[in-house]
Amino acid sequence: MQMNDDQAINYLFDLSTFGWKLGLEKITAMLNELGNPQAKYRTIHIAGTNGKGSTSATIESILRAAGYKTGLYTSPHLVYVGERIRCDGQSIKKEDLVSYINYIKPLIEKYRCTFFEAMTIIAFLYFADQQVEIAVIEVGLGGRLDATNVITPLISIITNIDIDHTKQLGATRNSIAYEKAGIIKPDSICLATCQSKQVNSIIARICQDRNAEYFCVDSMKNIENIRLDEQYSIFDLTFNGTLYSQLKFSLAGEHQINNAALAIIGATIINARFFPISIEDIYRGLATVKWHGRLQLISDEPKILIDAAHNPGGISVLTKALRTIFRYHRLIVVFGVCKDKDYRSMLKKLAPLSDIFIAVKANEERGLSTSTIAKYASLYIDSVNKKVSVTAGLEYAMQCAQQNDLILCTGSHYVLNDILVYFNQVPN
Repeated sequence: MQMNDDQAINYLFDLSTFGWKLGLEKITAMLNELGNPQAKYRTIHIAGTNGKGSTSATIESILRAAGYKTGLYTSPHLVYVGERIRCDGQSIKKEDLVSYINYIKPLIEKYRCTFFEAMTIIAFLYFADQQVEIAVIEVGLGGRLDATNVITPLISIITNIDIDHTKQLGATRNSIAYEKAGIIKPDSICLATCQSKQVNSIIARICQDRNAEYFCVDSMKNIENIRLDEQYSIFDLTFNGTLYSQLKFSLAGEHQINNAALAIIGATIINARFFPISIEDIYRGLATVKWHGRLQLISDEPKILIDAAHNPGGISVLTKALRTIFRYHRLIVVFGVCKDKDYRSMLKKLAPLSDIFIAVKANEERGLSTSTIAKYASLYIDSVNKKVSVTAGLEYAMQCAQQNDLILCTGSHYVLNDILVYFNQVPN
């Protein structure tokens, strides 16, 4: 019997009870039964701890500016689960998503697949049915055993690596780097940032073992004349003797410039090796990319900033932006986080910058209690408040806000979900 819209979406989310089960056996078998739709178009594969979503969105925007029909698969979503699956910049329609859920339900039950495995299969099928020319695929968790690691991409890109998901990936950057580098395929091309000698050596060794060409982009690029604004960035990039002057990037934050550089270099290599992408396409793609929930101003009066900083690395980037880009009198923080995150380190970095701190419980089963958040925030700031929900925290923040104050909502994607719904700003 076919499920209706609500039944199908609830059925999909109920698969989350299976958690994360890393491994490729089930998804490989399922895709074989479906005729391997992931092999019917070209792909780019992107892994990393922070920045992989922004990098994915940027390179997809460049490809779309070049006239190619694109797919984009990312996670998590902010409001609507279909945000994860986009064709030419538009989320899959709910009726289409429901149709695919009904279509693969027998396979879901046969293989007892997880939520992420089901979403990945739907994305691969949808891109094939839409006849996309190239799809940008973001890894969900890790890389080596992630459900997306069944593709053979034109290039693999590895963004910044930090400590996160330690239960699944290990507790050190080296172990995490090994898992992320698992997306590198034999006789392929890999681009990566090079944060440390140890991480770089792990990626370089895996590339050598697999006869993959390795571009350590930090040692190959030069970024100058940076100008940062609250809603965009402008910079010059030189790579392989080509100067991209006065690039305007529609995402704010100095860290986003490095993500943009990865996307530009990836596009340059694709142009040289596979199919045409012009310099004009790169400029247009950078200027028009949209990636919600990353240093995004969603209101002017009061001034409200949302950012999906969900680990210590993300919070470090956020706090740097607060110090260097954003202008405000007082900082009012609305913070909720999942209990499996390193929230103590996150609060140590963020709480001292706030003038008013509001602890909220992320609207998710793993949401950390407001009492625990307040306990550790109180180590760094006296003015700590607890509210029963994200919406209540936001409304209290708006009551407290005076002229020239900045309200920051952060800590978890689930916090941003409630904020965007409150302001009716659901990503399309």
